[in-house]
Amino acid sequence: MGKSEIIAIDWPHGRLELRPETPDDQLFRFVLFCNSRLPEWDLVEPGFRAQVMQHQFQAQTVSYEREFPDARFDIVELDGEPIGRIVVDREPSLVHLVDQAIVPEQRNRGIGTAIMHDLMAKAATDGLPVQLEVASDNDPCIGLYRRLGFRQTEVAELYLRMMWRPES
Repeated sequence: MGKSEIIAIDWPHGRLELRPETPDDQLFRFVLFCNSRLPEWDLVEPGFRAQVMQHQFQAQTVSYEREFPDARFDIVELDGEPIGRIVVDREPSLVHLVDQAIVPEQRNRGIGTAIMHDLMAKAATDGLPVQLEVASDNDPCIGLYRRLGFRQTEVAELYLRMMWRPES
């Protein structure tokens, strides 16, 4: 699958697609990044919070581009409107889900599950496992990944590494 191809995802409640990021998506990505931070950040003085978020956003952007130069960086769209982002690095021996985020108002509707089912089906076709890291305090995402069959393979201080393997 090419890095510029639009990917349609099966979802019964609207047209769900992944399309390659463009520079015009930067503001959307920044707002999504801020909305995906821990609620404790809401208690921080707004001006300081904005500065820290901008710095962390830039650091993440540079880090992902450097560490995963061949990855797909996609915007998730629902009926043509951006609602999320996903970064997937397809390596020879596995599919690495680097990052996935959905805007808060669209969470818990099955969108993440639909995206994961599509990613896992494509990996299974090639006989590849899917690996991801998730914040150890992100119970909703950990629950989703466990329901999808992911198993914890490693624990770091702030993250769990999880792996899904296709049935043999």
